[in-house]
Amino acid sequence: MSETLPRNVRNLGLFSMIVTGLALAAALPLGCLAAALRVGGGSLIAGVGLGASLALATRVRRPWLIYLALTFGALTLLPLVQDWPPGDAWEVHPWRGAPPLVYGYLDVLRTLLYLAGIPWPFARFGYHAPDPLPIAPHSADDSQNESEKP
Repeated sequence: MSETLPRNVRNLGLFSMIVTGLALAAALPLGCLAAALRVGGGSLIAGVGLGASLALATRVRRPWLIYLALTFGALTLLPLVQDWPPGDAWEVHPWRGAPPLVYGYLDVLRTLLYLAGIPWPFARFGYHAPDPLPIAPHSADDSQNESEKP
């Protein structure tokens, strides 16, 4: 039995793939495709890790598992903070007369692909419904009142 994804989840995944493809396509005129694949791939994987950990936090009920998932999610921020995988401005080889702004392409790519990786796993695997109402334990008074009813 195959499970079909809701249309909005499929569209979100498609949108993330398009953003990823367009962001990586900009590396072609900048002459840094290998560096862009390395930097963007690491950031995309970290973003997917954050989306998956947030989805896990919505699925589990034990507080220590929720905190563990959120801790893992916080650790996925390290590639953004530590600039990992490394990518420097000297790896970008733009056309003659390009504005100096294009030398920051790898930093923008790192952040953009990290953000593009988050939504799909969270939308696909997260629990998006209200929590069920807790079942109240019956007390002795409740059972006595129930037996008195006609």
